[in-house]
Amino acid sequence: MNKQITRYPIFLVHGLNCRDDRPFEYFGRIPSYLEGQGVRVYLGGQDAAGSIEGNAGQLEKRLEEIREREGGRKVNIIAHSKGGLEARYLISTLGRASWAASLTTLCTPHYGSRTAKYWCGKKRFIRLYSRAADRFWKALGDKEPDSERALRQLTPAYLKSFNERNPDSPKVYYQSFGARLTPSGEDPLMLFFRRFVFLQDGENDGLVSPDRTHWGVYRGTVENISHQDLVDSRKRDAKGFCMTKFYGRLIRDLAERGF
Repeated sequence: MNKQITRYPIFLVHGLNCRDDRPFEYFGRIPSYLEGQGVRVYLGGQDAAGSIEGNAGQLEKRLEEIREREGGRKVNIIAHSKGGLEARYLISTLGRASWAASLTTLCTPHYGSRTAKYWCGKKRFIRLYSRAADRFWKALGDKEPDSERALRQLTPAYLKSFNERNPDSPKVYYQSFGARLTPSGEDPLMLFFRRFVFLQDGENDGLVSPDRTHWGVYRGTVENISHQDLVDSRKRDAKGFCMTKFYGRLIRDLAERGF
């Protein structure tokens, strides 16, 4: 068995409108790759369409189970998209800073999405979308789906207040990454969304603008990689970008920092 690389296990937290394993494996090959490197990996398991506070509560319960198994040890949280906001709420509002050694956010809209604001203004659409989405995710295992609230919590106005109410803890190391997808990218679904998001948010990864993702130490923008490809949801490497090498560097860096 390989020697444990990081001091603490990795806790992977997914984003909006997907569960860890449904309708596909959210983190693709990443959990098995990290485990192959000797890193213990746990998944968040929170709702796909829950609110920030509701999902943070679910993460808290999940971490209680993990800490019992790990003898009360901290975790390194790697959170994607909206999952980064839920992790910050867990650390700050729920007071669980002592449970996290580090928080790495990937493509998290810390300052909100103008595209989310645009769609929230379409009240009839939002009502119809939310009813359908909540029924769908309830059938797939969500405990408290609330698609309308989840979307409204991604607007710039909401997140301005959220950021004021959830300051960083000095006990936790914060770092972040963004991504940018160009028209030459290889993810057809995200390229489709990119055109619409561009109208409101400018350059983006298919869903989130990289200038909205800076939090803590900004480690850079991954070029020509989509929102979902940065977590290997399609289980394939984009041209010129090796997913496992990216995560390998990430965990080695955490280890070098003592985490």
